[in-house]
Amino acid sequence: MLVVIIVAIVSGIGDSGLSRIATLGLVNLILVVGLYIFVGNSGILSFGQMSFMAVGAYISGAVTIPLAMRNVLLPNLPGPLGTETLPFEISVILGAAVAGVVAFFVAVPLMQLSGLAAGIASLAVLQITYVVASNWNDMTGGAASMPGVPRTTALWSTLAWAIVAILIAYFFQISRFGLRLRAAREDQGAAISIGVNVVWHRIFAFCLSAFVVGAGGGLYIHFLGIGSPETFYLGITFMTLAMLVVGGMNSLWGAVLGTLVVIVIGELLLRIELASGALNLREVGLALVMLAILILRPRGITRGQEFKWHRLVEWIMECSMTPSQIIGRFTKSGKR
Repeated sequence: MLVVIIVAIVSGIGDSGLSRIATLGLVNLILVVGLYIFVGNSGILSFGQMSFMAVGAYISGAVTIPLAMRNVLLPNLPGPLGTETLPFEISVILGAAVAGVVAFFVAVPLMQLSGLAAGIASLAVLQITYVVASNWNDMTGGAASMPGVPRTTALWSTLAWAIVAILIAYFFQISRFGLRLRAAREDQGAAISIGVNVVWHRIFAFCLSAFVVGAGGGLYIHFLGIGSPETFYLGITFMTLAMLVVGGMNSLWGAVLGTLVVIVIGELLLRIELASGALNLREVGLALVMLAILILRPRGITRGQEFKWHRLVEWIMECSMTPSQIIGRFTKSGKR
């Protein structure tokens, strides 16, 4: 949280371009933290979480479009979505809640599976969501997209949601539900033998993850001002998964650090691309950097470990030591 707050403050006192980058980065952070709540604690790689980003985005966007514009663009919206107008903050919460409810009905059959089968099934959920969003013209505008969404996502409101997402993830992972789920991740048979209902713990984590991701979707559509099925499809799915894996899939600190690292490197490569005129330098360079990180650290930058203050102090002390002192320290530890 401290790292995220510092980044937001530094970006907020900069120019509008830097503030926009930071806002988008915080939205991505919310999505990655939401992804971590399920993937990191259960050990099941899910490709379908961005489906709930789409649900949260479309619900939140629909109820904030001005009513006169809504009657023209989406005249057949079902129920209160076509008649009620809600404030931005309430719409994000509503979208997140609906995403969590939808996730429950998806999770009940899906969480009966494990491993590769669950991953493939979650990819099928993403594909189904994409097809529905592309063809449900009355609700999403179909392939023509949902225009007219107010662009109300700002840096400080996104920072507040990022802090909330981190707190939700943290308190879940230290709760008895989170600890039981992590136990099942390490050894499912042993967890079942001591009475852990693995399926229901996974369902709870899946729905909580969908709630946070749905909130990220609501913020995202109000950042762009428009929503299309492509926005919530493969591009954002693989980018958020890459951020999580690069940072360290099994730690909340890894989710935060991986997001920041990928965003910073991506922006630096983009500036180099614009200055040099080299085409697609950002995409190729970012892929090579992520590949190098995964080769050097297969478990991510954090190796799946949480941040500890005493490790930072030890690292600072080691940086201030001379080479002979470092060699002497390792020699003594080896003798011990």
